[in-house]
Amino acid sequence: MKVNAVQFVHRVLAHELMHPQGGPSCEYYLVLAQTHLLKKDFEKTEEYLQAANQMDYLNPNVWGLKGHFFYLNGNFAEAKECYERTVSFVVDAAEMHFIYLRLGSIYLEEGELEEFSEAEDALSEANAMNNYNAEVWAYLTLVCLKAGRKLEAEQSYKYTLKLKLKDEALLQEIHMVQDMVGFGNPSF
Repeated sequence: MKVNAVQFVHRVLAHELMHPQGGPSCEYYLVLAQTHLLKKDFEKTEEYLQAANQMDYLNPNVWGLKGHFFYLNGNFAEAKECYERTVSFVVDAAEMHFIYLRLGSIYLEEGELEEFSEAEDALSEANAMNNYNAEVWAYLTLVCLKAGRKLEAEQSYKYTLKLKLKDEALLQEIHMVQDMVGFGNPSF
């Protein structure tokens, strides 16, 4: 799945079903949901996520993938609930970095003061897992700008540029907030 070899996934899943102790498991439905999410077949994704959730309601990977499903469908309230549930489990999901990144971006969009703190916590956690992600640095820049922390905003912004942020809309948003608050860009 990590190299998007979707065509091989179906063969592996067929072998799992043929195994004497086989049969559909939570992981089976989870992998099917992932493949359909990659193909943007949201109807099948939802169907397989429901099956996986019924088999193992306490699986953080199911809740994480449900969060991604809702996030990609633009249902940020549901995505937030799923991501928060994923974070609350004792055992981490497989892709916590993306969960923290998306949860942080949702908190930041909500814009309430208490949400800034939660956004910063989630983004800091994502940054600790991978500090070479320009998108995380960009969102941290926005948090620091909106919280009035000049030095941290400038440092986060430098890393955003150094790591070559590809999301032009996010970069424009940073520039707009920098202009609004009057700091955060060392070239001012």
